[in-house]
Amino acid sequence: MRVSPVILATLFAGCGTGTVGGNGPGSLVDADHDGYTTQVDCDDADAAIHPAAVEICGDAIDQDCSGSDLACPPPIETPTSIAEVAAAWAATPLRGTVHYYCDCATGASASCVAGDDGNDGLSPATPRQTIAAAMANLATLAAEDTVALCQGGAFTTASTFAIGSNGRCADGVACNDLRDFSPTTFSATAKPIINYSGNGALFNFTGGDGGVRVLNLALNNSLNPNYGNYALNSSHVFFIYSTAHDITFGNVTMDGFEFAMYSECNAGNVDNIVITGNTITNNLVMGWLGGADNLDLSYNVFDGNGGDTAGDHSIYLYSYEQISNVRIVGNYIHGQSSPTCYGAMIVAHVAVDGLLVKDNYVEVDANSPGGGCWGISFSNITGGTHIEFIRNAVFSGNTIVNTGNVLLSVSSCPSCIIENNVLVHNWDYNGNVVALAASISPPRPGVGDDTNSNNIIRNNTIWFGPNSTGSPIGILIENDNEGAVITNNTISSSQTAQGTLSCFHYTLPLAAYASIDNNNCYSPSTYNWEYTHGSLAAWQSYAATPGFDAASFTGDPMFTAPGTDFTPGVGSPLIGAGGAAHGSSADILGVTRPDPPAIGAYEP
Repeated sequence: MRVSPVILATLFAGCGTGTVGGNGPGSLVDADHDGYTTQVDCDDADAAIHPAAVEICGDAIDQDCSGSDLACPPPIETPTSIAEVAAAWAATPLRGTVHYYCDCATGASASCVAGDDGNDGLSPATPRQTIAAAMANLATLAAEDTVALCQGGAFTTASTFAIGSNGRCADGVACNDLRDFSPTTFSATAKPIINYSGNGALFNFTGGDGGVRVLNLALNNSLNPNYGNYALNSSHVFFIYSTAHDITFGNVTMDGFEFAMYSECNAGNVDNIVITGNTITNNLVMGWLGGADNLDLSYNVFDGNGGDTAGDHSIYLYSYEQISNVRIVGNYIHGQSSPTCYGAMIVAHVAVDGLLVKDNYVEVDANSPGGGCWGISFSNITGGTHIEFIRNAVFSGNTIVNTGNVLLSVSSCPSCIIENNVLVHNWDYNGNVVALAASISPPRPGVGDDTNSNNIIRNNTIWFGPNSTGSPIGILIENDNEGAVITNNTISSSQTAQGTLSCFHYTLPLAAYASIDNNNCYSPSTYNWEYTHGSLAAWQSYAATPGFDAASFTGDPMFTAPGTDFTPGVGSPLIGAGGAAHGSSADILGVTRPDPPAIGAYEP
């Protein structure tokens, strides 16, 4: 149970002969000054441990004095590729009573045979025709039934449709499907197309409703008269209103809209949203905007979304409500809708508890990032006033290439784990790139953001290629990031143009850091180990009392193929040079690390 200091003070007022923090007989001792006395504080020598602390699972420490460590959930078996996930949705059997529809509008197969709304629609041989009839039927289906559109067919509409199970599905269940079927009146395998020419959202999931899987469809905005017009196009594919729940998008193509998916979170949370195996392309402002509890945004292709302003993004996790249990895993995210990238590829301004950002590949074409283009940015740099934090978060195994400005940044992320990421910059960016920034901004006064304490930054590989310019920084630790561990990272540069690499930049007093060691830094040109202190020897001398970077070293990391394969090559000094105490247990490919491990994201 967590007890606040205010309640404790009230409960114990007048007890004994001393006061809280006193040293007389019967006094209530608070040696670590965390606001909790020894009567409830299970470790009064550590201010990070007390009944109101955030409990971290699986670290063998009882942070919240509950009596035991929090057990981590079992690992989720993940697929190996986006194609595998999409294929699984394509092979998903039809379920329940199926209501069949087929039309042959723009984009349909040349052999397409349209149905008729006068048919019974109960077999592939007797489909009905129009999308309006299909959506009206979806609204009245029995639980577990399906509305299916013909493969090779195409439907056109300017209307918007409310979509949901109308209370037929229990919480936690998507019990109706809108999807494809294989026609028998002609031969085709392409996804059914829905051409949307209107404004607003094609499909609206109303508040309190949901319970639908949308599978194997191609949703297209090319017939909209404002197609491609950033100023005038206001079309969305899916709008999910607050309190909608249990919605799945699987193997759906969404192309050419203003927004692909918009989840409203300002009057009660959206819950149980699965977005996997989809292809989301050429949407002018956002691929995904919003938040949800139990959001799985994984194994999708995002290509050419957003980018005209600093507020445009491929994935924007945002909510006025606190959300929990979010997975952003295995996505391919590339480019923007305009020639220049001005917004972040993945960004969050949110209060989230339980976040996994893993195995995403994020790339912007060289020479296209503008001043606001970032890679993965979970920060409180926003004009909003709602509280922001990122608790129980892991950023692992992401590859980020040429996104300009800052490749990976976090703020308000207590006990954040940042491991096994590969960060690459290799072009002439008009500015000094930072590869990894922890606590890019401090908590905002009066808002209540979490501090960015106790980050673990380990086994990351950072490389600045021969085409990069300026004076880049590998890892920047600043503002409120006390208790940070920085270990087993390799940072190197092949820069040929003028500029000075600084592998690390530590802005806090030495006492603020928990551990810094077993790191590697290298450039054939002039470089600083640490931005302020220069060489490794100078930094080691300055940090001699805590003994930071005593086992760290300079030297060519000897990658197998710098720029394309960052596995340590034969004879690489990275092999076996890491520290096991704070290092990651497995590498970016899931290979169990030996003791001692390699430095960087890969074991040999």
